[in-house]
Amino acid sequence: MEAVLAQKKRIRSPVVAGMYYPEERNEILDYFNSFGLAEGNGGLARAIIAPHGAWDFSGELAGKAFSAAMGRNSVKNVVILGPIHDKREKGIFLSNSHSFHTPLGNIPVDKQISIELKKHGKNIEINDIPHLAEHSIEILLPFVKYCFPQASIVPILMGQPEAEYISDLAHAMKTVITPIINETLLVVSCNLSCYNDTATARLSAEECLRLFSEKNAPALSSAIMDGSINPCGGALVVSLIESGLLDGKHPRSASKSMASAVGIENDTVFYSAFFFE
Repeated sequence: MEAVLAQKKRIRSPVVAGMYYPEERNEILDYFNSFGLAEGNGGLARAIIAPHGAWDFSGELAGKAFSAAMGRNSVKNVVILGPIHDKREKGIFLSNSHSFHTPLGNIPVDKQISIELKKHGKNIEINDIPHLAEHSIEILLPFVKYCFPQASIVPILMGQPEAEYISDLAHAMKTVITPIINETLLVVSCNLSCYNDTATARLSAEECLRLFSEKNAPALSSAIMDGSINPCGGALVVSLIESGLLDGKHPRSASKSMASAVGIENDTVFYSAFFFE
């Protein structure tokens, strides 16, 4: 009985708080004020694409993406999709944690939606292990908690992109999310590009933005698979477009310019933010 209760109350703890973003509540609120986030004000976006870099480099862009959806008072669920940086991982992973902890408070995981997604995706499993050390979803959760304090989350991680996984996730999301789309925000955690050469990184990022703006799933998928672009999380954008959940929604850039930073291996990373309304 105690083991069952412990499972029900399992809380996924942050792993990059204090490194990629503040671990203190007041510091986070100061950041949000500096980004211009204001509770209850904002747009009506159905879906957003936000970067998962350290907040000093990409936090303002993430804030603009979330601001584009903050006017949606009906949001009860935030389906948040992120890539796994460990290149050994393959598959699609939901969480069996009860909640995810943030410095602004815990966010409950919607177990029912997770179960339904697993039921409709042959490559989807409920497995917390890939979630424990991955930051691509975690780094956006304080935005979720601040902008939609009553919402639950459905965290979804994808390992190395493969066509089968992309179409499987698209099918599951179309089947499960379509009936509840009016109370759901879709979030993809995605960085545009990462290369040793800054010029190459910029060109790749610009091509990625073009394909996002056209909602061109086949061309985007092809470019990711052949390595001509390398958006970290791009395969999840393909799944979202293929799901049909963005049909009739127009893509817009949340910022007039991209941001960039030099990574730990001297790679240049480019960031931007998109929303669909």
